[in-house]
Amino acid sequence: MTAAAATRPRVLSLVELDPVELRRLERVAEVVVRPWTETLELADPEELGKELDARGVLGLFVEADFVMDETFEAAPQLGFVGVCRGNSGHVDIETATRAGVVVTHAPGRNAKAVAELTIAMMLTLLRAIPEAAAYVAERRWNDPVTAYAEMRGSELGRQVVGIVGLGRIGRQTARLTSAFGARVLAVDPALNDAQIRAAGCEPNSWEDLLAMSTMLAVHCPSIESTRGLIDAKAIRRMPRGARLVATTGEGVVEADDVAAALHDGRLAGAAFDVFDTHPIRPDNPLLDAPNVLLLPHIGGATDATVQRYSAMVVDDFLAFLDGVRPARIVNPEVLGRNA
Repeated sequence: MTAAAATRPRVLSLVELDPVELRRLERVAEVVVRPWTETLELADPEELGKELDARGVLGLFVEADFVMDETFEAAPQLGFVGVCRGNSGHVDIETATRAGVVVTHAPGRNAKAVAELTIAMMLTLLRAIPEAAAYVAERRWNDPVTAYAEMRGSELGRQVVGIVGLGRIGRQTARLTSAFGARVLAVDPALNDAQIRAAGCEPNSWEDLLAMSTMLAVHCPSIESTRGLIDAKAIRRMPRGARLVATTGEGVVEADDVAAALHDGRLAGAAFDVFDTHPIRPDNPLLDAPNVLLLPHIGGATDATVQRYSAMVVDDFLAFLDGVRPARIVNPEVLGRNA
């Protein structure tokens, strides 16, 4: 190793990086990429700290791994943690700040991907696409009329779409559903009516939104005030035969109540990409419910998501190296400590 190479900052990425962004990073740093999606393991926080210290790592990029107080204690030379997702809750921000470590995140990196999947799930429920495909694949299509009559669906543009939560994903969903011609309602306690209208939605009370929505898209985060938000009471307020799409945080939608509503026909269909556990528990009642689409938490699983968070984390790390405030810093107070 040359003297010049030895002075280059070292980066450990426990998340996949886009090739273009990786090459950009490698121009200024020594980089080791060991994605958790390939190892299928999350690092022990203390052992991770020891590895960072042994390698002399300045920058750590993570997505699912936990970076806790023992990590920072074991790696005093660590200066930057880039979280390649919007939620940085699995990083001990308070300890990072005390240790003088800059933490950044990647807000909205999967918003377009999740919104597009939401639309796909809506269309699947409205047109019974899996059933229609199976009808052909199983060689049951024996005449030109039966399927046309019995598989008649509905159009997204004729729906009243209620969006619960107008964050980045909710706003993207609103834009896409509006393009289909749907009437879009929204509720978000963090926004006023003018902000909701600016997102292309009609502001409504919670009760009115439920009462009018023939398609409900649940995008709110999992916090204390949203736990159990979509329960039997909420479902009873919805029009009979409405449909539900959930890409929300865990615990917001009561699976038991949705399953019961699917069995009795109050809901005509439901689609989920997020569950209380990942993978889904084998006793989850949704597994035995009719007219339900269950996906294995693939909302953000696109090449574009990888490219977006890679660009964000590399941009912010390069800014950090240049002594410039990173655009997506989580703990800006650390900059004063490092001054």
